[in-house]
Amino acid sequence: MFESKFFNQVIVTLLIIIASWIAGKLIKFLLNVFGKKILTKTKTTLDDKIIDVLRQNATLICVIIGIYIGLEHVSKISTPEEFMLNQILYYLQIAIFIIIVLAVARLISRLIEATFVWYMDEVSLKTQSNITATIAPLTNKIISIVIFLAGAMIILEHFGVSIGSLLVSLGVGSLAIALAAQDTLANMIAGFVIMIDRPYRIGDRIQLPSGETGDVTQIGLRSTHILNFDNNHVVVPNAEMIKSRLINYSYPQQAIRAFVDVGVKYGTDISKARKILLELADNHPDLMKDPPPEVFLIDFGQSAVILRLNMRTDDFKKKWFVETLIREQIYKAFSDAGITIPLTQHVVHMVSRDEVKTS
Repeated sequence: MFESKFFNQVIVTLLIIIASWIAGKLIKFLLNVFGKKILTKTKTTLDDKIIDVLRQNATLICVIIGIYIGLEHVSKISTPEEFMLNQILYYLQIAIFIIIVLAVARLISRLIEATFVWYMDEVSLKTQSNITATIAPLTNKIISIVIFLAGAMIILEHFGVSIGSLLVSLGVGSLAIALAAQDTLANMIAGFVIMIDRPYRIGDRIQLPSGETGDVTQIGLRSTHILNFDNNHVVVPNAEMIKSRLINYSYPQQAIRAFVDVGVKYGTDISKARKILLELADNHPDLMKDPPPEVFLIDFGQSAVILRLNMRTDDFKKKWFVETLIREQIYKAFSDAGITIPLTQHVVHMVSRDEVKTS
């Protein structure tokens, strides 16, 4: 059996695959040992990310290449009479070649993505912004699509498919697809506009024209995801987002105005009520001292004089809780000070039927 030439070549092929696996492990070991020594001497973190990507993919790519070389070696030994064997080897070579191209495309895509994320992190650090979370996901998807399309073209060229004629066909077909997917394309273009213009970013609290308010959790290629106060996701197409008037509570800074309106009855000492309101605001730990809180008389109501306490808090997420606590404190403080918060009163005159007839 060992004298069979074909069987010996199969053994050689297995040895090639094993050797490629060992080579992959060796490369991974060298990257772990010597790579760390080199990385400790550099100031940038880009080389760390590149080494991590190479270390994660080294063994897999080496094994796939080893299998391809082994199959090439066996196919040269098989005779033309062994039709079934030749067919199997041919299809295996096709499959392995496709896997190799896709694996290399995946490796290149990971390397480019790692480089891009590193660059975005550097920009975010210098500009004190969260640009990475906003731009990186969308850009990484585009990079992956472009790299894998290039890999698909390489595969087609390898098997003799004319890319030129295919591109012409795709050009005609893309026109029909563009007309059929106008809304999708509009949302994708709007996603690029949002990425460049950055009217809002991930983590920002925005208010939609419909009145819904929530925090931006994801800016995708087609839509923006917003988590509202009911802990539900609101998904809005990007095209609608760039056409609408939005309120961004987080930009250009997270500090936000909070206010409380309260009515006091006519005849109340306004200066006394103002002093109480300012004391409550000054003692609140979540309110900013600069600019200082202010009290304004904003209206003469039907049954009360309306005062407004203007405040600022350093985080938009505290606004609701600050206003709620201040209202509770105002109610107690006014009650202790003898200041009445009046209710709207209606005077009803009762008229008898006889009086109606005489009138």
